[in-house]
Amino acid sequence: MADEEQQQERFFRPQGQDRPRRDGGVEVLPANADDLNSYREAQRQLGQMRAPVMVHADNKHEPLFVAVLDGTGNNMHKDDDANETGIVRLYKQIQEGRARGEHPNIFADYVTGIGTQDKGATWDAARGHTFEERAETMYRQFIEQAKRWKDADPQAEIRVAALGFSRGAEEAAYFTRLVEQRGIQDPTGAKYKVDENGLVTSVEFTKPPLVAPGQVAQAALLMDPVPTGDPRNYDRRLPPSVISAFQVTAEDERRDQFKGSRHLPDGLSDNKRFLNVTVGGAHSDIGDAYPLNGLGIRSTNLAVDYLNALSDKPFLHKRAEPEDPQRNVVHRSEQHMMLYTTKGFDQDGRRDVIEQLAPESLRKKDKGVDINSKEPVNPALDAKFERQAVPIAETPKEIQGQDAPKRPTERAQGEGNILFERLAAASAANDEAGARAVVQEYLRTPEAQAWLQQGREFNQQQAQDLAAKQTQESQAQEQAGQVASAGGMRR
Repeated sequence: MADEEQQQERFFRPQGQDRPRRDGGVEVLPANADDLNSYREAQRQLGQMRAPVMVHADNKHEPLFVAVLDGTGNNMHKDDDANETGIVRLYKQIQEGRARGEHPNIFADYVTGIGTQDKGATWDAARGHTFEERAETMYRQFIEQAKRWKDADPQAEIRVAALGFSRGAEEAAYFTRLVEQRGIQDPTGAKYKVDENGLVTSVEFTKPPLVAPGQVAQAALLMDPVPTGDPRNYDRRLPPSVISAFQVTAEDERRDQFKGSRHLPDGLSDNKRFLNVTVGGAHSDIGDAYPLNGLGIRSTNLAVDYLNALSDKPFLHKRAEPEDPQRNVVHRSEQHMMLYTTKGFDQDGRRDVIEQLAPESLRKKDKGVDINSKEPVNPALDAKFERQAVPIAETPKEIQGQDAPKRPTERAQGEGNILFERLAAASAANDEAGARAVVQEYLRTPEAQAWLQQGREFNQQQAQDLAAKQTQESQAQEQAGQVASAGGMRR
């Protein structure tokens, strides 16, 4: 955490100093004392938060559905392990623990991030037009799991914890509104339409709901929410059934295209039921998606403490927080693509924030609606839950000698305000052809060509490794056949 002058000094290294180190395709700068102290302060505030106990280990009638919505370009099915986001690591912990029988009442499901589909990914990454489809897909997965729970236990009182990173955090907020408005619909009466990527584009429910609207208690974990593009056209206010929420906001994100959303007031609010902390690091530092992830681990550990507080028995574990300055760095995320701009940050050294959480049209329909704040908590629903101060678990000791995993390829970097402004203008006008033309122009730049060449070299190496493996397997099979043949002759 730093004032304007300190921020500028960090990001603009004077001439004559050593060249900045790199990670994930961008320069990195050492996390300073303010950055590291920001996590200690966040942990202190988190320990004062009052979280609802949604799950009791000895009560089989309290299942918790954890909805995990990944960030733009993030796909756990394709990402290298070093680039998995923190929320994916939490998802895997939950599923692995469930498989071991550790918490049978807690189940997690996952939806990939915007811009990860096989077709139309570039346009989607720019505009985020699959925002609603991904939230609807998660709702489908939710009611299908809820139906299984209800069939096995008609007394089940299902609860929800929605978590997301980046635009996935905005999807998580929107998903909670679907649960608020619909309750738990009966999936056996649902008529879906899906696109070629398997995402739900529309649905009609033809049977009564399993649980009425507004009666499913929810919590939300929002890791640096960003509403770039189409998400801003949707009502993303946390609804009354969200009785607790925790937001982690990146201080050092500079990109104009990654303005943060303020879903919650800064600090503790609403009688300590909600908390928004700002910590050192860029967007994907908070998302825990870089190999040099000292700050990312700290962010995810905050999430672990919050989610564990929703249960009377912890179901997630923390990771060791590295002390090595080589691991604790702030990434210059604006260098990932030359299309990114930093005009807002350059003016005052502070990240721009978007206060509006719903479209202006909503306020025009009802002048009493506050489109800049979450909705008030449902007091009757809230009264059903005991609350506890969030227990802060001890952090494991770091094992010396552990190296950070390396990213297989690096992205191009640079600055290109003009190109991005053209892309933004084309996107705003829904000019897909124009946007593609700008992207093609970018791909002809030296930076992009270097990025593509690195990708080709990586793919070539992968192909060579695969061919060598196949050759070894073929030789082994041939030798085995010869041995078997010789044995037959001896018999």
